[in-house]
Amino acid sequence: MILAPSKFSPQKKAIGHAPRIVIVGGGFGGLYTALYLQKYHQLQNASITLIEPRQNFLFTPLLYEVLTDEMLLWEVAPSYDSLLAGTTIQWCQDWADYIDLGQQQVRLRQAEPLAYDYLVVATGAKTRPLSIPGLPDHALTFRSLDDVVGVKARLDHLARISSPVVVTVMGAGASGVELATKVADRLGPRATVRLVDRSEQILKLFPQGLRRQALRALKQRGVALHLKTTVDEVGANHICLNGEPHVNHLTLGATGTEPMPWSGTAVTTNERGQVSVRPTLQLQDYDNVFVIGDAAAQASPDTAQAAYQAAATVARNLAKISGGRRPHRFRYIHLGDMLALGKGAGGVCSFGLNLGGRLGGLVRRMVYLHRMPTNHHRFKVARRALRLVLGQRSART
Repeated sequence: MILAPSKFSPQKKAIGHAPRIVIVGGGFGGLYTALYLQKYHQLQNASITLIEPRQNFLFTPLLYEVLTDEMLLWEVAPSYDSLLAGTTIQWCQDWADYIDLGQQQVRLRQAEPLAYDYLVVATGAKTRPLSIPGLPDHALTFRSLDDVVGVKARLDHLARISSPVVVTVMGAGASGVELATKVADRLGPRATVRLVDRSEQILKLFPQGLRRQALRALKQRGVALHLKTTVDEVGANHICLNGEPHVNHLTLGATGTEPMPWSGTAVTTNERGQVSVRPTLQLQDYDNVFVIGDAAAQASPDTAQAAYQAAATVARNLAKISGGRRPHRFRYIHLGDMLALGKGAGGVCSFGLNLGGRLGGLVRRMVYLHRMPTNHHRFKVARRALRLVLGQRSART
């Protein structure tokens, strides 16, 4: 049950100072909300604070390109300092330990509490734990910057080994398929790559056209599909599948996520721990609090695409309610699906159009380049990509 000592209504309660907007979480939902707020002249005097303990933002859709040296770490993991330079956004590098809705403040781990007039909670998700013996000790995940660095280092090491190697990727969703194809291209034909999943098919939630492209890409790279297969145990040099041990040199987990738990005044959540929100993404009984992304129970997927759109809606609604106007409903528009399917290759399915191979990879990279957080970072990434293309053409000539 929600504890609501007093309902806050910005249309009825005037703020006697420039509005203080606090955003918890610097992922796609939080960072893009902060950046979108800069577009509204009504909020030009607002104090905007982004609470995020990590040093670097992660552009997660392109993390896979780091494994095959198609992109560098600074391109997919720019620092918050560089992204927020030239803006009025204040970056608070700290952890939000408790959200006090009644007192309208966020308690921090290392500093004094932050008071807010408007709050945006975008705490994201974490890797869902699995109770498989040996998994925590012998498997690597692929979500954080440390994960990316660690997985790349292991692959670089395996690439230098003269004997054949075996890599197992757990989970045949989008992340698993992307990892399997990239790993296969990174290690080459002397490596055996397994893709393991308990279900009967890969990419269960994706359109048939993209699923066919993924199956073709996996087959071209010799990735062994183990569907309807259970992982019973993970060891340093072996893995047990359906009760049978197999030689294995690296296990990569891509088995899904769960929302970060809500920490603060009690709110209503669903069975996944996501916070119940109104169609406007406002918290029930608290007009001045928005919850977006993986943390919110809303009718949209937990993807970067949905987070972009939710961030834009929240920024617009904050501009509206700070001026005493009614907020708009969040309407998610599905623009299509894209996957990395190996080095330089990809799959794109959008509005009935299906693209694969090199063309699909090029379109995917261009779309995500457009979605990079700031114009400055977008230009730096595009400039390096152009130099590489021109350099390759010059070498061929």
